[in-house]
Amino acid sequence: MATFLDLLEDLEFIRWVKYPDPDLETYWKSWMEANPKRIEDVKLAREVIHGLKFPSKNVSKASKEEVLLKILSETNPDYQERESLDSDKRTRIFRVSWQITRVAAILVICFILSFLYYYSKRENTVTTRPTTNWITKSTNEGEKLNFRLPDQTVVWLNSGSSLKYPEKFDSTVRFVELIGEGFFEVAENPDQPFQVKASNLTTTALGTSFNINATVSEGSRISLVTGKVSVLEASSLKTYFLKPGQALSYESSADSVSIADFDQELDLGWRFGKLIFLQANFAQVIQQLELWYGVEFNVKGTPPHQWKFNGKFENQTLNNVLTSISNIENFTYQLENKKVTIHFNN
Repeated sequence: MATFLDLLEDLEFIRWVKYPDPDLETYWKSWMEANPKRIEDVKLAREVIHGLKFPSKNVSKASKEEVLLKILSETNPDYQERESLDSDKRTRIFRVSWQITRVAAILVICFILSFLYYYSKRENTVTTRPTTNWITKSTNEGEKLNFRLPDQTVVWLNSGSSLKYPEKFDSTVRFVELIGEGFFEVAENPDQPFQVKASNLTTTALGTSFNINATVSEGSRISLVTGKVSVLEASSLKTYFLKPGQALSYESSADSVSIADFDQELDLGWRFGKLIFLQANFAQVIQQLELWYGVEFNVKGTPPHQWKFNGKFENQTLNNVLTSISNIENFTYQLENKKVTIHFNN
C-alpha cells in the first residue's frame, strides 16, 4: 500500500518541496488532482522535509528521533511509546520486531539530508537545474491542425486553439494543457495516465478517444467516444466518470455539472469539415463563422427577430454558407477579403 514514505524517496518531490519552479508546480498540482486520496500523504511528507534542519551536515539526535517518531507512528500501528513515571526522565521503548523498520527510517532520513545538502550546494554555483522543455502547437482562426504527441497520441486542434505539452513525458503521467477545442486519440499505457487540463476541468484517461471544447466563455464540454475517463472539476474537487456516448458539460455561471448522451455529428463533426448549427441565436452564428473561417463581421442594423437557426454545411465556402443563411434570415451581406458586412433592412 502506498504511503507518504514513497514521496520521501522521490527525488523530484523533494526538489519541488525545497526548490519549486513553474514546471514542478504544474506537475505536482496535476498529480494531486489525479490522486486526491494522496493529498494527506503529500502534506505529511512536506512537513517532514521542511522539518529537517538544513543545510547543516550535523543533525541532532533529538531531531532525528522526532522525525523517526512521525515515520514509525504513520507506518506501524503496533508501535508503542511508553513513558516512565519519573518526571525527570522519559524513555521510549520500541518493540524488537520494529528494529528493521527503525534502521530503514533512519536511512531514509539520511538520504533526504544528503539530497538536500547536495541541492543547497548547487544553489550557490552557476550550474542550473534541468527544466522541462514545453512545446506549444496552435491554430489561427480558420485553421485546423492534426499531429502526434511524443507518446504517439493523435491530436486534432480546432480553429483558434492551442495545446501545450512537454518535449518528453514524465514517467508517471502524460500531462498537457488545452485552450480551445481538441480531439484526442490517446495511445494506451495503463502505467502512465494521460491528463488534459482545459479551463477548470482535468480529464484523465489511459487509452481512449474524446473531444474537449473549452472555447465558450460560459463553460466547457467533454464528449467521450471510446474507453473511459474521469473528469476532475477544480472548484468543487469532485470527480466524475464518463462512459462512451456521454458528455459532461460545465456551466461556469452556475458552477454546475451535467452529464448526458451526445450527438456525435454535432460534437465531433468539425473534424470532418461539418459546420453545424442547432437552435443557434444570431451571436452564436456570428461567433462560429468568425472562428471557422477566420473572418471579422460588421453588423449594420439588428435582426428583426430572435434567431433559432438550424443548419449543416459540409466543406462549404463562406460565401455559400452566407448565401444560404441570408435567404432564411432575410439580410444582405458584402464579403471583402477577411471582412464581412451584414445589413438588416429594418
